[in-house]
Amino acid sequence: MNAIIDTAASAERAYLQRLRALASTRVSTQVLDSALALGVFAVSFMVYIATLAPGLAYATLDSLEEATVPYQLALMHSPGYPFYTWIGKLFTFLPIGDVAYRMNLLSAVGAAGGCALLYAIVVLLTRNRLAALFVALFYAFSADLWSQAVIAEIYGPNTFMLALTFFLFLAWGERVRHRLGTQEQDAKSTLLFASACLVFGLSLGTHLSNLALIPGVAVYIFLLRKLRPLRRRDLMIGGGLFTLAACQYLWLLLRASTLNDELMLRYKPTNLWMTYNYMANVFHNDRFVFPIQALPGRVSIYAGLVNHNFGVWGAALAVIGVWAMFRRHRAAFCLLAVTYLVEMTYFLEYNVTDIYLFYLSSHLIFAVWIAFGVCSLLATARNLAPRPLVLRGLVILSSCAIFALPLSIQVVGNWSANDHTGDTTIKDFYNQVFKTVPENSVILGHRGVPGYDLFYSYLMSSRTDVAVPQLKNPYGFAPGLEGRPLFLTLSPDLLRSASMSSEDKDLLPDNLWYVPVIASPSPFQSWLGGHPHILYSAQTEPPPLLVDDPSPQHLVGKEMDGVSLLGYDIDNTQVTPGGTLHLKLYWQILKPPALSEYKVSLTLGEDDRFREIHTLGFGLIQRYQKDKTLPTDATIVEDYNLVVMSGLSDGKHELRLATSDFGPLGSGTEEAVDLGPITVTKR
Repeated sequence: MNAIIDTAASAERAYLQRLRALASTRVSTQVLDSALALGVFAVSFMVYIATLAPGLAYATLDSLEEATVPYQLALMHSPGYPFYTWIGKLFTFLPIGDVAYRMNLLSAVGAAGGCALLYAIVVLLTRNRLAALFVALFYAFSADLWSQAVIAEIYGPNTFMLALTFFLFLAWGERVRHRLGTQEQDAKSTLLFASACLVFGLSLGTHLSNLALIPGVAVYIFLLRKLRPLRRRDLMIGGGLFTLAACQYLWLLLRASTLNDELMLRYKPTNLWMTYNYMANVFHNDRFVFPIQALPGRVSIYAGLVNHNFGVWGAALAVIGVWAMFRRHRAAFCLLAVTYLVEMTYFLEYNVTDIYLFYLSSHLIFAVWIAFGVCSLLATARNLAPRPLVLRGLVILSSCAIFALPLSIQVVGNWSANDHTGDTTIKDFYNQVFKTVPENSVILGHRGVPGYDLFYSYLMSSRTDVAVPQLKNPYGFAPGLEGRPLFLTLSPDLLRSASMSSEDKDLLPDNLWYVPVIASPSPFQSWLGGHPHILYSAQTEPPPLLVDDPSPQHLVGKEMDGVSLLGYDIDNTQVTPGGTLHLKLYWQILKPPALSEYKVSLTLGEDDRFREIHTLGFGLIQRYQKDKTLPTDATIVEDYNLVVMSGLSDGKHELRLATSDFGPLGSGTEEAVDLGPITVTKR
């Protein structure tokens, strides 16, 4: 009997030792994976910080609004993005940079956090750390995610929320799949499922397209039912938390009064029905607009985006990974695949110019499939390798070296396109605007979302005497503005439109002259595009546009396809960063085309992305021709202040002028001339 007892006790001790060893191994594994996930976050975050925009940037127009609205705790464009607004408000309290920089920082943190979670997802499903590290960093440095990680945009935080939702559901599913704990006592399973539902509901406030997860989650739960049916209590807790998180959209009712965009005001969420319309129907004309015949072309566009972000070989790995994941993790595969198909079905039929941004969620799923493809290749390489440990180690090291190559290509190839560290154009321009305008001035600019460069700069300035009425009214009319000095940051022809009311048009009578005061570089996109930075002063008297006997300080005499640059005056060739150069450009008209087709640009420094671009004469020629006939050999003077970007380094920089006559079809040849060096010095 004693021998039997001793044997049983010995077996129990051995069993407990194995449990302790297993628990110790599991803890060590979790610590290692946490450290590696933190490493993914740190590496990607450092790269994002190295290329982060220092303030507002024109990478997307929405980013202007998304850097400003959280600071105001106001309401963003449809569908409203309440959770992004709240998290953004917390980031505005960080003691670093200005508000726009802090919102850019939110994007970097969100995107880097999403990549760390991608590592966790791949390790959870494959137990292959090498594949997880490679894919997480490969996704981090993909062109489109990187582009959104360095500016104030919703897509970085949404990547984090979406990845966290996937991770929590998959962690719950893995616990069910391995039957860890009893159904009655498994509190961790309940916690994981409830947390997944809560995060899922909150993620709707970073992007409403995350609703595409609902069919995938339903299929996932259904497929796991044979292993462990979801208890009614857990389902009620999860559903309740999801519904509670989704109630964040009641925020629209509370902040509807802060809207200032004319399209959004048509759907102003003043009741529950209008709240639903604001969330779902503002852009209804953009949904499901393409016929079936256009589907191959839409798929081709998507294929081009996949190639742009992952390359042909990345797509090939994903194809391998789809089959590998289907065989090994069928339920998890269905969660991702159903979500992917729902998003693809919707966005292939969605008609917007920035459609590449809407595929970022599907790119996250695509990256998981790439990881499974990498795992398959590594498994094949290990099986083919000789058995000795040293030789197998050499195979692993060779794999690491091979994976380092595409990562290097990603970083080097995408760095310059996503490097916004020198983009200070908005800050520099509006600093000069609010230094220049006199007391009690009125400034009008773009309406709605595109106008948030002005709105943000005004909110950050100390010029409480200045009125920016479009901050509250998209048309710009407000009682008591008449008779005050009027300035525009937008061409009067664009600002004055048929949609303006009669009161608004009274602010911009036809007999006014809109004289350029300040012009600044802006990110160069094309001759017909870009974002002009020009401050106009509204005057009743005409400026000195024509001169009979021009005598410029610096002679040029450069004929440039229909006009000749006779010369220029410049007040000083030494300037501080963020300061201005006072310029006078003397032009002689050689032939009488439609002068609105001539574009003039000035570039200071080596970066051609930042040019000051304007129509010859800043619109004054057309205004002059309303009253008089322009002489055929007239000499025109452009007199304004050119802003020098504060990001320019100390030293000499060439001031370069170019013109082009584009004609009715927008075709033409650029001609350029160097005006001489400008010395930038920080005093």
